[in-house]
Amino acid sequence: MRSHTVPRKLLEQFAYDDPVTRSKRLWRYQKGRAPWPGASPRTATRWDRHFVDPANAIKEGELEARLKREFEDPVNEFIEMIGFRTFSFTPANICALTGYITMLFTRSRARRRASQEHADITIEALRSLLTDEQRLSELIGKYTMDVIDRGLAVRMVTREEVVAAIENTIATHSSVDEAQQRYVQSVETMMDFADENMLNGRWDILRAEPDKPFVIGDAPVVTWERSDNNRLQFGLGFARPNVEAFLPVSPTACLHVLPRVERTRPLRTPSAVEVNMAQASLATAHCFTNICSAEIDAILQPHFGTIRVGIEGFSVRHIDYKKLMFDILMGWHPRTAATH
Repeated sequence: MRSHTVPRKLLEQFAYDDPVTRSKRLWRYQKGRAPWPGASPRTATRWDRHFVDPANAIKEGELEARLKREFEDPVNEFIEMIGFRTFSFTPANICALTGYITMLFTRSRARRRASQEHADITIEALRSLLTDEQRLSELIGKYTMDVIDRGLAVRMVTREEVVAAIENTIATHSSVDEAQQRYVQSVETMMDFADENMLNGRWDILRAEPDKPFVIGDAPVVTWERSDNNRLQFGLGFARPNVEAFLPVSPTACLHVLPRVERTRPLRTPSAVEVNMAQASLATAHCFTNICSAEIDAILQPHFGTIRVGIEGFSVRHIDYKKLMFDILMGWHPRTAATH
């Protein structure tokens, strides 16, 4: 099954009417290549088996249907209106856009690729636990007390049993399907997540001139923090202080969201050039818009793919995964631990 990462309706906002094919087409920008005029909004960001669940053959279709029904359709009712200067945000469409933006970030190929990074970090943390004698001793004590609490024959859980449990967990996370299963689980989890900071943040619309339009990347939800000396750091988490979030919705309109977080700097009005730089930085392959522009191409080229989700941007490396995995292991039942 070929699943959409950027909804067709959103891409159509950036399309032009091609007189040759008599259909909507996009100008596609790509690292190291000249702009190409033939991308179709129907297929430009559609990928085979993107939402496939190795353990559930019907899950992919279910996710695609839910994304359309619960997140795309409510926004599609008014997305064309956002570009009009008379448009004003209502609580209902802010609520719909919050979920839409959350899922646009989560469903991207960039976010999917980050699942492998997360799996690798987990394995690294578990391997580190194998050489941490203090934490192994604590696990032995915890599992031994669990045995006693369950009324089983009193015995000391051995170091070898704890090591075997951790090694079995490493083997599970090393499965070829682990990263994809983790990704599918994250998509489902985020469907039920309401980002209160975004929902209760400040919502604005940035404007661009028709001859210097916004582009939309294949990972279209981008963020940055602007430093005191006006430098932009792309790919900041949505809860970080001073973070700003962006989603272009047409060549001349871009959502600008200031989540409800700590802010320590005065705001500067973002430019279309800055938004386009961010779009290229987070893109895995392509950006799109409705015109061919050598100026836009020159802006995009040096930034394409410079921020990888989970590595340079939206990184989880600041989390102490060793402690996190230790805490999880401490919460396991001895019998459960022995089977993982």
